[in-house]
Amino acid sequence: MSHGFSNAQVLPGELMVEILSRLPVKELMRFRCISKSLNSLVFDPTMVKLHLQRSSKDTPILFTQSNCTLDQPFLLRCTSIKSLLTDPSSTLNDTNDSIPFQRKYGGIIGVCNGLVCIQCVNQACKKVWVQFWNPATRLRSRNSPSMKVVVGDMKIGFGYDESNDTYKVVAVLWPPSNGDHKQQKIELRVHNLGDNCWRKIAIGDDFPTCVVQHKGEFLNGTINWAAQLASKEYVVFSFDIKNETYQCFSLPVDEWFGLRPMLRVFGGCLCLSHLYNGKHYGLWQMKEFGNPKSWTLLMTVGYDHLLSRYSNFPHPLCISNNNDVLLLINNKIHQLIRYDRRDDEVEQFDISHKRIILNSTNYVQSLVLPYRN
Repeated sequence: MSHGFSNAQVLPGELMVEILSRLPVKELMRFRCISKSLNSLVFDPTMVKLHLQRSSKDTPILFTQSNCTLDQPFLLRCTSIKSLLTDPSSTLNDTNDSIPFQRKYGGIIGVCNGLVCIQCVNQACKKVWVQFWNPATRLRSRNSPSMKVVVGDMKIGFGYDESNDTYKVVAVLWPPSNGDHKQQKIELRVHNLGDNCWRKIAIGDDFPTCVVQHKGEFLNGTINWAAQLASKEYVVFSFDIKNETYQCFSLPVDEWFGLRPMLRVFGGCLCLSHLYNGKHYGLWQMKEFGNPKSWTLLMTVGYDHLLSRYSNFPHPLCISNNNDVLLLINNKIHQLIRYDRRDDEVEQFDISHKRIILNSTNYVQSLVLPYRN
């Protein structure tokens, strides 16, 4: 009889999880106020995982980062970019759904399973740390331990280790060395969400001498940067966040015409942008991750269409599902560029809000906690 009573107690809880896991995050956050048991259930690890599995697939989201000056806090918000692909002139000035961060400077490192990793900086003390934020639940973590490093001497990335259910931040840095830049030694460090340290990872002589782009791109359990070897060859530097090992693989071209390569992830594939043949902006896609032979040229855009009078080159923001429309951003001169390869047409749009920086990423609303439960 007691056995039957026990099952009766378990069944309602299972049914409750089954029902709640199908609801939007916004509704679930309202239920937290009803009772302590519901509040606990919403953030139960089983509930969080089931809700994430049942959430809609990752959709492209535009994260705007405003008030990006060293003497002011900054705001973060997220907006769908579907409309921007068809109408880049649509406004980006509405900040009603913004969340302020009381930090003098920061930037988005990456987004994974609805969790946003933010880099925070104290320029005066040459310290960098990270913070985690869930826009859907409005919850954020405490500051991670800081690292003493000049921002320009650090490259960073964010990803999810599924096998260990752990979120990790990976940093490649050149710590200060009494002002002698030649004496700086490259370090590779990893921070797990909830830890109180940055662990050093051993590196060998095959480690790149220069990591080109600031933020790494997360894909298939790896964080990827464009990098340069001692031989001056540009490669993909790929860090496996589960095994905490790295490898490099080649890019589809070996001539760069003064413009460094940049990696992005579009449509679940690693993509490369660069100046193609000195005359065109080229966008390549790696059809099979890790296989250099699978690089495929998606499109080229005339160089003259993209180079502004300020000589600042744009970088890719997003691409349509059919690979016909490419949106590029030039944050330095606050300009969006839309290229439609069907009619080979280029349109340029000025961003009216001059204190805004745009970042695009795949995003899904989730209950993932920005700290350990």
